[in-house]
Amino acid sequence: MEKAMDVEMEREGGGEEEEEETESVSDVLRDRFRLSTISIAEAEAKRNGMEISEPIVACISDLAFKYAEQLAKDLELFAQHASRKIVKMEDVVLSGPTLLLGPDTARGRMHVSVVSCGP
Repeated sequence: MEKAMDVEMEREGGGEEEEEETESVSDVLRDRFRLSTISIAEAEAKRNGMEISEPIVACISDLAFKYAEQLAKDLELFAQHASRKIVKMEDVVLSGPTLLLGPDTARGRMHVSVVSCGP
């Protein structure tokens, strides 16, 4: 009986460590994504002979990350709806109109929303 309790306590403690590790990995991925987005935005501005301010670059980076997060969530939902654990190309194709034009697109109405940047 005592061993069972020890095993259960280890599982509970391991869950917290696993959650912290997942958050750490998510933070690293978010930071790398944002750095890549900033690099791309700055390179495109330079290529087109333009200057781009830091707040604009930060806004572009935040919007791109939010878009990628929503895409990942939508793809996961489409795969789950089809009783699959793997995302297929058809899920990506199905998510396109929703992400580009908003959720009302599927019901025949075009909806464009304004997204704010920053805190």
